[in-house]
Amino acid sequence: MLEELGMLVRLQSIDTHLMDLEAEKGDLPEIIKALNREIARFNKTIEDTDKTLKDISVQRKQFDQEVEGSKERLKKSQNTLFSVKTTREYDAISSEIEQAKHNIVDFERKLVELLTREEEAGKTLELTREKLAQLEVELKEKQADMYERMESSQGEELRLQHEREKLVVRIKRPVFSHYERIRKIRDGIGVAQVDNGACSYCFAMIPPQRQTEVKRMDDLILCEVCGCILVSPDENAA
Repeated sequence: MLEELGMLVRLQSIDTHLMDLEAEKGDLPEIIKALNREIARFNKTIEDTDKTLKDISVQRKQFDQEVEGSKERLKKSQNTLFSVKTTREYDAISSEIEQAKHNIVDFERKLVELLTREEEAGKTLELTREKLAQLEVELKEKQADMYERMESSQGEELRLQHEREKLVVRIKRPVFSHYERIRKIRDGIGVAQVDNGACSYCFAMIPPQRQTEVKRMDDLILCEVCGCILVSPDENAA
């Protein structure tokens, strides 16, 4: 058990070092993730706005054609009006003229509305592209910063990970499982030393008899408060 506890101490030292290396990256990973999400959102806005502008363009052509067609019908009806011979024909032509005028006014109103929408969509597209360009520049800067930090610590991180893997296969599975379980809920700490009669993680006092058992290092002793595996200060220092 002495050898296994020693391996646990070393494993804790490695994990603490790896946490320190990860902490050196700061909040860059989360910032980069957030920037990527924001960039994806802006790209979607650009895609949707482009589609809106294309739809508006199609509708404008349709309404332009409707206006021109109505104007042609109006002109034809007005020219025909003076050649009608009966009241019924006159009323029919007058109705066609009124309908053509109504259609012209209606489609021109719709064209104005489309032009307003087109202008607003164009402004949205321009602003979105400007913001997207800014975000992409910021992302490149953050990625470069992240790469620089990772490059400086990558060798050390790989070395520690390799050493960790070699230790893990030598530690009994139930012991390692407990260590990992506690480490996940105790800020990355699964092994704590007895310091001045107390657990170095939670500061709970350890009974004298338990302190003696910890010093012997011949059994797995857990802190009754936080669940950390307890080791003697001498072993931890080694």
